[in-house]
Amino acid sequence: MTEKNDSYREILKKDKKGLTILEIFFTSLFTISFIIQIVLMFIYYNELGLTFLLYIGYILWIFSIYLAVIPFRTFKKRGDVAKDKSYIRTTKLVDRGPYAIVRHPQYLGGILFTISITLWTQIWLSLILTIVIIILTYQWTYTEEKELIVKFGDDYKAYKKRVPRLNIILGLIKFMKSQRKNI
Repeated sequence: MTEKNDSYREILKKDKKGLTILEIFFTSLFTISFIIQIVLMFIYYNELGLTFLLYIGYILWIFSIYLAVIPFRTFKKRGDVAKDKSYIRTTKLVDRGPYAIVRHPQYLGGILFTISITLWTQIWLSLILTIVIIILTYQWTYTEEKELIVKFGDDYKAYKKRVPRLNIILGLIKFMKSQRKNI
């Protein structure tokens, strides 16, 4: 029993950069999956010849780019980021712009991007990689939220109740309801 606990503690032990062996493994798995998906995108473009999936993929890709890029500006503008610091060094909770709809728009952008690649390639391997990437991304949001609760406290807990983690449809519905109440 102690041997099992010791090996588990070893897996959770942090390295010099503050990462556990498990986090390094999952990050590596994510990176490898994403690289393979990018390569597949060039090799198997429209493999099944389903053009409508290509169009859906391009629409999702456009949304993914927006969700990946706009938070840079939103954090800098609304997060009280010190001059010459990274946009992620916010000192104030940001709940405007895309953050009023989902708590993790950049992660959602990444998920939509990987889904768009699957729609462009139209092969099973890409679908499997997309599922792996989505699971890992969701897990990262869970881990990150623990840190955000420590950083922002009750404000973040209240934000979690108002805004969904990654569900953009539920987020839009909640956002529209809150806008109607404010009118």
